[in-house]
Amino acid sequence: MTRSPRGRLLLTGWFWVIGLLLVPPVVAAGAWTLPKGQAWVKESVFYQSTDQQFCTGNLAFCRAHDRAPFNPFTGGRSRALALFTDVAYGATDWLEIGVQVPFYSLEFRDRANPTRPRTQKVGDIRLYAKYRVSTHPVVTSVRVGVKTPTGGVNVDAEVVPVGEGQWDIEGIGEIGRSFSVLPGYANVAVGYRRRRTNTRFAHKPGDELTLLGELGWQVTRRVTGKGMIDYLYSGHPRSLGFTFTRERRELLTVAPAVLVTPVHRLTVEGMVRLPVRGQDVPAGPQYSVGVSYTFDLARIVHRASEIP
Repeated sequence: MTRSPRGRLLLTGWFWVIGLLLVPPVVAAGAWTLPKGQAWVKESVFYQSTDQQFCTGNLAFCRAHDRAPFNPFTGGRSRALALFTDVAYGATDWLEIGVQVPFYSLEFRDRANPTRPRTQKVGDIRLYAKYRVSTHPVVTSVRVGVKTPTGGVNVDAEVVPVGEGQWDIEGIGEIGRSFSVLPGYANVAVGYRRRRTNTRFAHKPGDELTLLGELGWQVTRRVTGKGMIDYLYSGHPRSLGFTFTRERRELLTVAPAVLVTPVHRLTVEGMVRLPVRGQDVPAGPQYSVGVSYTFDLARIVHRASEIP
């Protein structure tokens, strides 16, 4: 049976969440910004494999927020592997700009389709600018970002998509503070993501509210521990003029992490993201490993310009 584009878009909707959930924080320093001329690059690998979902309100076999198989009859397992490349640069001591480029390898198979092909593709690229408003008594900053529809959207229900095909605009306010008595920091971020309409399918995902609390402490000179609480709450999606009041995304996670600095400016990070509560999202834990490096790009460019 051939499904309509609208049907395909809605029936594969939960797949898009995989890409959404795997997006890591663009900047590890919270409200702080990079000094002028400094650059920061990070490569992160994320992995999730699960046969469970957090149910949404429109399913007959489970209640909203319950954990259950993707389908009570055909089962199913999703596997998501993602590589994120993050680059940030301190344009001034108060202004930081950055970009994030994701690459996804996504798969969903069940008893009804045990050979569904794996999707391997670059996803939606994100750009941002962050302005540091104050440094004392606490650090505050405002970040504005945009998600481009570079990942596109599939119209084939047999293919796992890596994007939703529309532009998103988001604003994030952050506040942070470092502590000297117990070397560490605390950071809180509140964001709002305005999700535009995919005009090709007349589909608009619900706007999203995000909350992030982060606490880090220096265990030794080279080892830092970090704990995060992350919450996402979305509005109801609209498609072809109809609002689906029983559908929305929600996810609450806790994420312990360990950061090791083997040499100056180089950091290796390991993290586990554990879902606590959700709706219309996969329910499995996520594992990630990242390597980041900070360097003086302005000095490198200056020295290169002096070479005859």
